[in-house]
Amino acid sequence: MEKVKEVFSMKNINEENMLCFFIMICPILDMVSFLYRNTFNTNFSPSTIIRPIIPIIIAIYLFFKENKKFRLYTAISVCVYIIYGILHLMVFKTQITKSSYSNSIHEAQYLVNYSFMILNLFLYLYLFRNNTNQDKLFKSVMIANIIYIISIYISIFTKTSSSTYIEKIGYKGWFESGNSIGAILILSLFIIIKYIKDKKYRKIVIPIIILDGIFLTILLGTRVGLIGFIFVIVSYIFSEIIEGVIKRKKVNKKTIVGGIAVVATVLLIVITVGSTTLQRRKHLRDIENNIIDESNNQTSHITGSLLEIKENIDNATLEEGYMNEEQKKSIIDLYDTANRLKIKNNDQRMQQLIYHVALIKNQHDLTYIMFGNGYVTSFRELVLEMEIPAFLFNFGIIGFILYFVPFLGIWIYGFYKGIKNIQKIDSTYLILFIGCSFVFVLSFFAGYTFFNSSNMIIIIVLNTLLVCRTKKFEKEK
Repeated sequence: MEKVKEVFSMKNINEENMLCFFIMICPILDMVSFLYRNTFNTNFSPSTIIRPIIPIIIAIYLFFKENKKFRLYTAISVCVYIIYGILHLMVFKTQITKSSYSNSIHEAQYLVNYSFMILNLFLYLYLFRNNTNQDKLFKSVMIANIIYIISIYISIFTKTSSSTYIEKIGYKGWFESGNSIGAILILSLFIIIKYIKDKKYRKIVIPIIILDGIFLTILLGTRVGLIGFIFVIVSYIFSEIIEGVIKRKKVNKKTIVGGIAVVATVLLIVITVGSTTLQRRKHLRDIENNIIDESNNQTSHITGSLLEIKENIDNATLEEGYMNEEQKKSIIDLYDTANRLKIKNNDQRMQQLIYHVALIKNQHDLTYIMFGNGYVTSFRELVLEMEIPAFLFNFGIIGFILYFVPFLGIWIYGFYKGIKNIQKIDSTYLILFIGCSFVFVLSFFAGYTFFNSSNMIIIIVLNTLLVCRTKKFEKEK
């Protein structure tokens, strides 16, 4: 009980504690958002207004507290993001058609979310830059993970959990997306797993890992959950071995054996008992042959909706204004490329990527290359789930620089410092660096990482801890 009290103990109200508190309430805000929207059948949620309050208060406080140089750089940065946002929305409006997934307000919400992400990154890096109170960040992520996983199991046991997929496969609790909740738990594990060796937290961390592992590998139903959890455990084993080699010290055999046992147990349970992930993959294979391309009487290599649009384009029966000429040509290019590469018709992410590459090529316009052609201007099935390409194609080179390059820059910085101080790196640095690297993998292949408000906070904590860890190298003799 004393340890639990210590975890929740935040007697002094200051900027650091407020940011840590913000991490802990993220799961509550996510649940409020999901339950409110489903109860009242609306896209609005009170958490949309509540979520930015703490970071904005801290940002305003720092703006007036710090020196003139700080205020000048902050003002310039804010102006850059505002100007980009205005120009992007102006370009966005030129691409709106009847087939567009949504409107300017929705697009503006994405811009605000991404700008909010960068604001949080700046705040966490600035306030925790001196390598102090990192333990608070760990406690906050641990508490958030506990809230997430306990709420999920309560929803499953009370039969109130939402399904991960529309086919009623998988459980995702009271949260919007199965992929996002899976990513949040996995990235959280990269932060808390190193505390297995800490006697102070071991009794809390080990049950969290077990509960997370059962949910991610058996109940969630996504490849992100199954593969991601195994990858975290393997990464931890790898980091411990590498530290032993570099430091020339004896590797803890219990850690290695325990990690291998966890992976073996997961694989054994999945093979013998089963997993909703395998159930989902089997379902996709079963329905793959249901979509027939009547032009060649073979299985289609694009979705049924896209095949219907393609046929209407060929027959000149597509509703006027439904798509512009560049979008129509890109649909044809997608069809041809998918057939040539034998893409599966249920592989929407690959179809989205092919379409958007073709769209940029067909637009032949530097304006779209620089400012993007809009995230929600495309037909609903063609909205890019792969976030790194979305930053580049939908938000342009400038948007890519403003929203993604800061995280890429931290990764490069961490890699450079690790190589420069290779004799000083330890398992903590390695697991954090692998975690930051895995963010890019998730963002590219699965999505719902940078585009999810709570997930981005865990990403920011990972990056903050990595920077603090590399700074520690410089202080060590």
